Amino acid sequence: MRILKQFSSRKAIYSVISVCVFFITVVSVFVINQSMIVLFFDQPTYLCPYFRGGLGNLMFMYASLYGIAKTKRMILVLGKKDHINTVFPNLDVLKMNNTSSVCGINVQVVGEKRPCAYDIETISFNRRRNSQHRSYLQSWKYFDKFESEIRKQFAFTQEVQMQAQSVINKYTSSYIKQKGISENLQIIGIHLRRGDYLKDYNIKYGYQTVNKEYIEKALKYYRTKFKNCLFLVFTGHSKDAVKWRADNINGSDVIHVEANSRNVDMCALSKCNHTIITVGSFGWWAAWLNNGNTVYFKDVARPNSSLRSDFSDDMKDFFPPNWIGLS
Repeated sequence: MRILKQFSSRKAIYSVISVCVFFITVVSVFVINQSMIVLFFDQPTYLCPYFRGGLGNLMFMYASLYGIAKTKRMILVLGKKDHINTVFPNLDVLKMNNTSSVCGINVQVVGEKRPCAYDIETISFNRRRNSQHRSYLQSWKYFDKFESEIRKQFAFTQEVQMQAQSVINKYTSSYIKQKGISENLQIIGIHLRRGDYLKDYNIKYGYQTVNKEYIEKALKYYRTKFKNCLFLVFTGHSKDAVKWRADNINGSDVIHVEANSRNVDMCALSKCNHTIITVGSFGWWAAWLNNGNTVYFKDVARPNSSLRSDFSDDMKDFFPPNWIGLS
């Protein structure tokens, strides 16, 4: 009898084990099939840019679309001949000879309400369709979660970096030799933009340029913060900007830098210790890449203008909160 009871007990245990194994197998098959269903219906979709404007605009479009694509699990696709690829060869996206197969006539077109503000509706589009975002997307909030990835990708070519470092060395070495100052020298890059901001249609829209008072406040901020400063002032080839710089940005610790290519100038500004920016996306990106202290002009948009409505109320969607705004 004892043997029969042991046999029955073992049989019961084996039965329980068999049921458990069967149950686990069924669940596993179900989970696998569910994953296959998800994969089947979750086909890869593509996000396409609509590039226009200068280098600063292109960088905003790329960085923001990179963040949006990552967030929505889409594939950001560029054309191999897109200008931004020639500036930054290490962009980590799909590059195609011809993007018409995914960015063609059946693409979903997406827009924005305010170019210089973060808007959740701007990214709330159907991710299951190939989409082209025809927006400027000028807010750091679109790519803030992917900052380290963007910084790695926005690396200039080796040739541009060497030229930019040569520019920095040229002016700092002459200053050090002349002044005999090298200890704890802080190099502050200043980017001045005027040019197209002075056109009638831009003034009417609300664009404003810096005044001398702002420049003097920004210089004072760094002169107070650091014992030894050298200000390198960059601007383009605009005759107005060159003249305005000569008339308004001067001092024994100020050097006017001869204009180079856009890539070299932005790279050189990024290699300074800190920055002062005036207006425009070019200066914004030079400051962001620099990653030191940044002083910016708060009054870029005339109050109650069309341009002012492109920003958030406090403008912090456009200007990072750790930057210092002066007027």
